[in-house]
Parts: sequence; structure tokens; C-alpha cells
Amino acid sequence: MTDTLWSARFAGPTMIEKDKAQTVDVAIEKDGTAAIISSATFTVYEPNGSKLIDAAVATVDGGTITGSVSSGDTAEKALSKNWLIRFDVTIAGVVFNFYNDAVLCKARLYVPIGQTDLIARHSDIASLLSPDKSSLQDYVSQAWTEITNRLYSDGFPFWKMRTPSAFRQVMFARCFALIFRDYSTLLDPGDRYAELADRYDERYSIEYDQIRSKVDVSEDNKLEAHSRPASPIIMLSGGPRRWG
Repeated sequence: MTDTLWSARFAGPTMIEKDKAQTVDVAIEKDGTAAIISSATFTVYEPNGSKLIDAAVATVDGGTITGSVSSGDTAEKALSKNWLIRFDVTIAGVVFNFYNDAVLCKARLYVPIGQTDLIARHSDIASLLSPDKSSLQDYVSQAWTEITNRLYSDGFPFWKMRTPSAFRQVMFARCFALIFRDYSTLLDPGDRYAELADRYDERYSIEYDQIRSKVDVSEDNKLEAHSRPASPIIMLSGGPRRWG
């Protein structure tokens, strides 16, 4: 049916690194089951609406569709927001169009903590994982997605930040809030883990407002002299300043 409500699992804006061969993908599912896809194409639109890549054949692996961008595709293009990608996907004889906004950027920003860091703070958390999880990575990925999407929604160009360690405390807070909220429903529905989750939820709000980073504003490998707060509105004497 053409009105089937598929889930197109984009984790955030699609980040395309300039002058780099790379792939971008999306996973399509419904009811927790991957879509059975017969074919797919991949299109990239520049901010002016012209097509950088026009209906290139995409790779299909289960419900995951992958499009390729070559280093030469972006070599002459200006770094900016407001790019767009589209996957045209055929499922059960019907073509569905899945869009996501994109950014052509100098570099990606990577997660500054991992399972090793989480265990260093709470040594028992890995041993309490449910049988269907082999590591804490799902929580790390979810926390990173939530934080960067919040920055993006607030209008902050997080991909220009050049101090990954500035995310350590907010990542710890969000990861532990997610982990202990999950554990409170699986292991301890009304006591220790719920209290820990509440505590880390409060900490997350505080730490988010305290993110400070060196910023490569023009994406030319020149850092500003001072770290900037990751706030969508910075109050200055001349009035509020918004990030572009």
C-alpha cells in the first residue's frame, strides 16, 4: 500500500565531508522488521536545488540502503548547510521517497567517550546488560544522536566544533540517564536505578548548557581565540547573536 508508514531511520542531518569518498545510508523498517527492498536510487541536491548526484543506483543490504559520494563530487563545492539527499526506494512494487537534510562540511565530529569510559565510572553496568545487548554502544550512539540533534535544532553548527572533549561530561550524563532508565524497567522498577536515572537527567540539563568548544567558524582550519558556548542565542551588548 502506498500509505504504509515506513520508518526511515536517519540519525540526524546527513554529514557529507568535502573532498572525501564516503557513503551515506538509511535503514527502512516497519514493526521492527527490515523492509524487503527490490531497488533503490540515491540523489544529492545542492542548496540551490541542482542535482550533484542524480538517481545513482544505491546498494541494498536487507533494509539498509547506501549511496556513494566520491571525493570529486564535492571538490569544487562550497561548504554549507541546506543540502538535501533523497533515496527513491521500491518496496513491494511501490516507490517511496525518503528525504533528509544534509550538510557539506570540513569534517565530522566524533564521540569522545566509549564503553571503556562508562565502565570506569560505573564498573558494574556492563554486567547488568540485558541478554539482547552485547555492549553499551547502543546507549552511546543514542546519547550522541540526541545531543547533536538538539544542537542542530537549536541552530548551532556542531560540526564546526573542534574540542571533542567538551562533550565528555554531557555524554556521560546522557548515557547514564539512558542506561539507568532502561535498567529501572528491566531490573529495579522503583528504586535505585530510577533514582540514578533522575539524577543523571538533571545533570544532563546542566552539562548541556555548559558545553564550550573551540570553533572553526569558516571551516578553514583556523580556530577562534576563545571557546564558545553551544547556545543558540548568545547575549551580547548589542543584542542576541544567532548562529548561521
